[in-house]
Amino acid sequence: MPRFGAVAEKYRVTTSTKAVTWLTSAMARLGLGNFIVLTTTGRKSGQPRSVTLSPISDGDAEYLVSPYGEVSWALNVRANPRASVRRRSTETDVELVEVTGLKPQLVKEYYERESFARRFMDVPGEATVADFASVPERFPVFRIDDKG
Repeated sequence: MPRFGAVAEKYRVTTSTKAVTWLTSAMARLGLGNFIVLTTTGRKSGQPRSVTLSPISDGDAEYLVSPYGEVSWALNVRANPRASVRRRSTETDVELVEVTGLKPQLVKEYYERESFARRFMDVPGEATVADFASVPERFPVFRIDDKG
């Protein structure tokens, strides 16, 4: 039985989160840290929409985890899986493929690595792979396929 409760903090865009977003975007542009800038096509506007993310790798491929659930970038990707990824000054065309098979392990690894996201993920501190497997819809995962 899952050990989840209503303890997760809701992610809100505030002055602090805007500052963190600016900082991580700058880090991605400079090639610092494990950050990329993902640019999708807005599902309603049709306009480019960019977000800074931290991919996770299983050794064979890279994945993007949405620790906040079905947020705009994930919904945009579902509507149009073609996007671009920027690392430093290099921009690459990609296709994002939603995955399910390796998902619980990848989400757990992301949870362990990205401590900033934990407070939004509504899982116990000692979460197991089984905990993440019991609620797969909460954390969309997309494999990055290089199309460049």
